[in-house]
Amino acid sequence: MLWHTYPEELDALPLKTAYETLQGDPPSKIPFIVWLLENPESPLALPGCINLYGHDCLHLLLKQGFTSENEAYVVGFTMGNDVRTNRFHLLIFKIAAQVLYPQKYRLRPSDVSVFERGFEMGKRVSAKNLNQYSFDEWQYKALRDIRTEIGLEAAIV
Repeated sequence: MLWHTYPEELDALPLKTAYETLQGDPPSKIPFIVWLLENPESPLALPGCINLYGHDCLHLLLKQGFTSENEAYVVGFTMGNDVRTNRFHLLIFKIAAQVLYPQKYRLRPSDVSVFERGFEMGKRVSAKNLNQYSFDEWQYKALRDIRTEIGLEAAIV
């Protein structure tokens, strides 16, 4: 299912079960420019890059739906949580996401402030570089327990 508001009943589910309820775009549907900047397999990936599975797991852990605002928050969070991110990376991403990304993936002016809020929250979380974590290690742990383990409560808006 694709939801706009996070369904609270997912909190008790193991990550694997909650993930299986999602129906997002398959990797083959992700536009090249998005892949180029956000996928860890790209030679030009920006800090905060994460594979699609990990990105979707963060949607669940951050209690984010799949609106453009939710996407902005999750991407902002991953970039803010990556200790390598600097102002230059942010500038590149903001320009590309507002100008070069296809319409469906483009940051609207209202999404930029949500992206920045996610970025700040990602910086505040004590567990760093979550974009590099192996979410498979948590597949049988309840979402609420994972959040507690890595201190994500403060990042949930």
